[in-house]
Amino acid sequence: MANNPLTIYALPLNIAAASRNENLAAVRSALETLPQAADILVLPELFSTGFIADAEQIRIHAEPDSGPTMTELRSLASRHHIAICGSLLGCNSERTEFYNRGFFIEPNGETAYCNKRHLFGLSPEAKLMTAGRTSYPTVRFRGWSIGFGVCYDLRFPVWSRNRMVHGSPAYDLFIYVANWPSVRGYALDTLLRARAIENQAYIVCCNRSGEDVYGQYDGQSYMDDFHGRVIAQSEGAAPIFMTAEREALEASRRKLTALLDADNFKIEF
Repeated sequence: MANNPLTIYALPLNIAAASRNENLAAVRSALETLPQAADILVLPELFSTGFIADAEQIRIHAEPDSGPTMTELRSLASRHHIAICGSLLGCNSERTEFYNRGFFIEPNGETAYCNKRHLFGLSPEAKLMTAGRTSYPTVRFRGWSIGFGVCYDLRFPVWSRNRMVHGSPAYDLFIYVANWPSVRGYALDTLLRARAIENQAYIVCCNRSGEDVYGQYDGQSYMDDFHGRVIAQSEGAAPIFMTAEREALEASRRKLTALLDADNFKIEF
């Protein structure tokens, strides 16, 4: 199979609280100034608002899939011929349920979604949001199989377990979007490396930068290879990037066939 490299950028945005327009402007600016062509831009968890702990404010700022944030991102993905992955404060059409909603938008507008399954019990998120009821999806993009998930779900390895599907691994790259504070930075780094090693896949985590009422975040975005080695780590809000190489990934999987020995299982909801 051709090498078919994939270049991924992560934007550790210093999220402006509850300010969709300001955060979207930062994304537009970043896309205009990326130093080289990219295939995927990854944004932090809840990139357009940050965490909101008040039920009425959640109701005001939450958006359906057809809302202004997703409409703008689809336009940017098309204009720049790039996929965009992140999460936002979402809701159903009746505005009776609210989600931490992950998304992967392709340049043609096709979009895959997932809702954060494990809501953080030490914050109001677990009381105010609705947990996801399905497994995380994988998408096929530019010859790569890609999975994606949201922040706290990283702590639950079954949730992103790679599997063999029709003789091939379900994904080659897994993306986590996060608001993971620096006080738990060692855990974040360790868990990302573990996910890369156990799933024999590239791992990207785009965390926010700056600070909010929950903590500080700088330097906590990572890009790891399939051996769990850090390829890039953020410093502040500047983008980081990695070019994933398929030949190296497949050579490693041929040398160590651990995925062929993995267990089959089902997740029940």
